[in-house]
Amino acid sequence: MARAATIAWFLFFRGFVWFFGWLARLVSFRGKASRQAWFAQCLLALLRDLGATFIKVGQIMSTRPDLLPPHIIHALETLQDRVGPFAFKHVERTLREDFGSGPETLFAEFDPVPTATASVAQVHKARLHDGTAVAVKVRRPRIERIAELDLSFMRLVARMIALIPSYRLLAPLESVNEFGRGLAMQLDLSREAASNRRFAASFAGDPDVFFPRLHPELCSRRVLTMEWIDGVKVLQFEKVGADPARLARIGFRVLLKMVFQDGFVHADLHPGNIFVTPGDNKVCLLDLGLTGELDDLHRRAFAQYFAAWATCDGVTMAKIMHDLSPSAGKVPDYPAFERAVSTFVARYQGKKLGEVEVATVAYEMMEILRTHRVRVNATFTMCNIAIAITEGIGKQLDPSIDLMAEALPFFATLDFGAPVVNRS
Repeated sequence: MARAATIAWFLFFRGFVWFFGWLARLVSFRGKASRQAWFAQCLLALLRDLGATFIKVGQIMSTRPDLLPPHIIHALETLQDRVGPFAFKHVERTLREDFGSGPETLFAEFDPVPTATASVAQVHKARLHDGTAVAVKVRRPRIERIAELDLSFMRLVARMIALIPSYRLLAPLESVNEFGRGLAMQLDLSREAASNRRFAASFAGDPDVFFPRLHPELCSRRVLTMEWIDGVKVLQFEKVGADPARLARIGFRVLLKMVFQDGFVHADLHPGNIFVTPGDNKVCLLDLGLTGELDDLHRRAFAQYFAAWATCDGVTMAKIMHDLSPSAGKVPDYPAFERAVSTFVARYQGKKLGEVEVATVAYEMMEILRTHRVRVNATFTMCNIAIAITEGIGKQLDPSIDLMAEALPFFATLDFGAPVVNRS
């Protein structure tokens, strides 16, 4: 009841603030864009007020521009884990409950002050008895129970939204359940450990990329112990004397392999999760809690989608997105959707690959999907966002790099089998 009362209070308070701010903008003729920006700002403040679960769901929502309008997506992209640390006694209790001993026994050294805090967990630097430096990620206390209550509230709101015919096609309840699955992935640190092992095995032969080595005897659903990475964030490459053009090419190579070869994608590839080590300048990927997986059918479909884009075949692109959509057969006006995709593709026809920004293309396509109420496989969208973010990082490292030019030779080495859809 206390949590429900807290949610109700913040909804009322932020709703009150939003309404009078909206009214002030309306009577002062400040325009629709100003009112939209104000709504997004109030939504952002509400999510921060409501705490860890809502912050994390908001971050996951920011990866779904096919469901939400641009002004909300842009606001959610700024949503950071500005959550203070929890008391060290909770860290001690978790370690004792999961491993039978406290930090003073399990480790030779354990810094009680966290080096990083987030909505789901916080990280402490420690040292094993053999002298190895490690990062110990410990989940927040009671967060599963809080998340369960918060998601129940979100599902109630989603059912109410689904009563509005114009929003029913967006399947709000199904979308909340998708966000809930993404949240569950991040709450269970054993899943992050499994993702770490899978990525490490996949990239074992790559001399430029690695993932933090786990210490499985000190890993559980609530604790993740891994090697401490000494390095800098990728956009701080000057500090370790790394070649930015080389880092950009490595980033694209990693992404292409994840999406088109493995079908298993790191879905949180922002610059803070990509480290460069001093000396050898290897790339280390961190924070593997949120991933997306494409089965063979969807992996081939995504490749066919990119091939259709390269040949300016909007009809095939529209058909792929429609036929593999959870809302297939329910698109209100498929011919209009197909025309919109074809018109969109035609705008880029004849342009050189280097003149096209994949990030812009991806977000414009998401806007078409949202406008025409076409839902797509959630991992499809994650892959699009991962590609867009990676291109953005790559352009900052090397403005001359061309993602499509890097991708075409990679595609030539892959066998995707028969097409997943036909144009007939």
